[in-house]
Amino acid sequence: MTPEDAARAALIRARGHPARITEIVAEVAAATGWEPQEITGARVFPGLVEARDLACFIARREGFSLARIGNVLRRDHSSIRSALQREQRRRGGTS
Repeated sequence: MTPEDAARAALIRARGHPARITEIVAEVAAATGWEPQEITGARVFPGLVEARDLACFIARREGFSLARIGNVLRRDHSSIRSALQREQRRRGGTS
């Protein structure tokens, strides 16, 4: 993530409301080199899936429901749950 991306993320959090999921997707896209449309799209390349999982993880950490995250990413809540579990395993956690 570039310093500009980090500054944008800090600004979003400083506004006093949770980051919108679309803003989270845009930040993850900028940090990973994918386009936001690819993250919300149907393609399933390994690096793309990791970026999508990261967006799910951040959105959930910001307090969004599985259904709301799924609506933005065009997936059902069970797919979001699976993405969260994969990202947790990548981070060395259990689940």
